[in-house]
Amino acid sequence: MTKIIALSILFLVSCATEYPSIPTSSKQSRFPRLSSNDKDDIFVTWFEEIDSTDWSLRGSIFSKNKWSSPMTISSDQPYFINWADFPSLNYIKDDTLVAHWLEKSGAGTYDYDVHLSFSFNEGRSWSSSQIPHSTKVKGEHGFSSFGIGKNTHDLVWLDGREMNMGHSSGHYGKMNLCHTTFTSNGVLGDEFVIDDKVCECCPTASVRYKDTLVVAYRDRTDEEIRDINIARKAGDIWEKPYRVHNDNWKIAGCPVNGPMLAIQKGKIAIAWYTGAKNSARVNVAFSKDIGRTFSEPIRIDLSMPLGRVDLEWINNDEVIVSWIESGDETSNIYARRVNINTRLSKETLVEKIPPGRISGYPQMEVVNNNVLFAWTEINKKTIVASKWLSLSALK
Repeated sequence: MTKIIALSILFLVSCATEYPSIPTSSKQSRFPRLSSNDKDDIFVTWFEEIDSTDWSLRGSIFSKNKWSSPMTISSDQPYFINWADFPSLNYIKDDTLVAHWLEKSGAGTYDYDVHLSFSFNEGRSWSSSQIPHSTKVKGEHGFSSFGIGKNTHDLVWLDGREMNMGHSSGHYGKMNLCHTTFTSNGVLGDEFVIDDKVCECCPTASVRYKDTLVVAYRDRTDEEIRDINIARKAGDIWEKPYRVHNDNWKIAGCPVNGPMLAIQKGKIAIAWYTGAKNSARVNVAFSKDIGRTFSEPIRIDLSMPLGRVDLEWINNDEVIVSWIESGDETSNIYARRVNINTRLSKETLVEKIPPGRISGYPQMEVVNNNVLFAWTEINKKTIVASKWLSLSALK
């Protein structure tokens, strides 16, 4: 009987689905970004080398346990390629997708614009790109995040129209946090400035539940306090932004470490990095009222975090959070479960990765009780790397 049970277990293990890696080519590739929909599909973009000077924006869709043939979303453009601010591919409805990327707009180092393109046939062809911001001022426009609704959708970005002399002058202007809407047909709405002074280069995060949009971003006060703020739009009304927690992190420059949001039936989880009081940490907090309020933070790191967080719900009461922790010779991607009642699972080492910024922001999505991780690896050349882990391995 023991042998039969053992053989049965071995049979089940051997029949477990072996999900394939992201289908990049043998050429150089870098900076993957993942998103998902409610059908358990995963959408990925990455940059892929054409030749020594030119790149293309590629994408693929994971559906029914396999990846689609890679699609070319855009090619041979003057891309602004940045380790922390990279393109995305998002599902809208049916066969409609929206992609975004950054293109240089002038001679300045930080002159670049957000570009949007739509596909109405699941990525087989793409519309001409359009710029969602109306300003003609050369400067930074990026760190975009999306809130996908039923008919009208939200786009948030950092807008450098008031940055004046930029990063290299020793004097910063004001970075704005801006918002617009767009329809499923690609028609843009009016712009709105959510906050007229925010941290200059930290990624934003957005989630939407019914007619409520919740945006997380790193604020910047006149005293150089750079904590995480929440801004809510209920219907057509923007509410006053507020801090998730009073970390009181005073830092004179941007740490390039943004928050991440995840939503599950009106419950919202947020993860973020802070270096307040000379103590680096990664926190998670929960909201049970669509972002009106958040719980006290739960510290989840191992004492030497670098941040670059991601976050996904795995059931009604639990999320999985990933982050980078500093090691002796490498940086390490870790993940662990966090319960809404503050219980933590043991941390899991996902992968050892190159130190520094070349690994980008590691990505994570959950599908069919499995977790996909993606990042940039380097071994003579940069490549998009990915790894699947079962949720049962993350306990």
